[in-house]
Amino acid sequence: MLALKRTDALAPPTPLPQHSAGYKSAPLPFDPVLIAAGVRVAALSLWRNVFGWKRYAGSVEAICRAVIDDCWTGQFFAGSAGHFHQFWTRDLAMCTGALCRLGYREKVLASWTWGLSRFERSRLVTTTIFARRFARDVYSFACDSLPMLLYGLEQAGAHDLVLRCRDFLAAEVHRYVAQVLDPETGLAHGDRYFSAPRDCMTGRSTVFANTMLALLERLLGEQDILPNPLRGLGVADRIRDIYWRGDYFQDALDRELPSGDANTWPFYFQIITDKDMKRRALATLHRLGFTRPLPLRYFSQRLPQSELPIPRLFAPNYQGDTSWMQIGPVYLGLLRDVDDDGFRSQRQAMASFIERDRNFLELYTPGGRPYQGRASLYFADEGMLWAALFLELL
Repeated sequence: MLALKRTDALAPPTPLPQHSAGYKSAPLPFDPVLIAAGVRVAALSLWRNVFGWKRYAGSVEAICRAVIDDCWTGQFFAGSAGHFHQFWTRDLAMCTGALCRLGYREKVLASWTWGLSRFERSRLVTTTIFARRFARDVYSFACDSLPMLLYGLEQAGAHDLVLRCRDFLAAEVHRYVAQVLDPETGLAHGDRYFSAPRDCMTGRSTVFANTMLALLERLLGEQDILPNPLRGLGVADRIRDIYWRGDYFQDALDRELPSGDANTWPFYFQIITDKDMKRRALATLHRLGFTRPLPLRYFSQRLPQSELPIPRLFAPNYQGDTSWMQIGPVYLGLLRDVDDDGFRSQRQAMASFIERDRNFLELYTPGGRPYQGRASLYFADEGMLWAALFLELL
């Protein structure tokens, strides 16, 4: 059990400057495996820019089904049928529940079995498995890999896999807590970068990072197989007390602006269950333009000073005011609980893009076009596994 200082009455910390001394930014990815993956992304992006993306026939439902089928590699569900055609822990985890309910449970279980065997062999849980062999983090240690993995196993009902890998997962629990938790505050460390779905942006102790810490706290508390060094920490209460601004969650300790992910994931993972808070947060996102041209943007404007150097060079504004098809369905699923008319209207907006492009693309510009980076070295990926999240909403 960690010896934590009492922080129940913590006042909101003073916002910290984005590049103040002591902040550990993401390392440059000089790993040959990551470099090879980056070259592959660039090559496929150039191809897509010249020849376009695969176009599926049929209704929106048929398109989503075909995309899911193309993400199946024969051994696991990849993050996409395009250049992210690798095992991605977070993407499989967030889609596991929907995939199981859509009839893909056996393939989901096969995917987790395959991924866990590779992680055990590498003695690490990471964001990604490249070339079906190399477990690597993009771009750094991730605040979500272990919580997402355990969440995915729970959603799939794969308790036997947890038992089978108990010793390995127990070691990963302790490694995760040592890396992520700041015992002085009871929150995720604010002096370092963690990889996350929004992995091209910096931020000090983001709401998403703390949501993952709270998710792990909850998952460990609901079982008796793995150790629980987070017992009694109460991260959810800290998120509410420190980040809530009355109508939205601010993005991070150093960024008082709301963000799309800060105001969706805490509700999606039921870390925050207050329905009025959810209604207020989603209304703020809509009022500030996060849902235009379709749900959902990360920010209402580009934040170039917060972009990591390499993404800023090759894919500027990748995760600024662009609309992401990953958190779009997450937002819609939450909206359905508080605003049925708004849900139906915004679901149709998202469906119209899928129908227009005959695919489930990765992200769109504020003008509603598929995102394209500098010199065409990055082009929005195609055939995203996230189609399962949207298909379930239909």
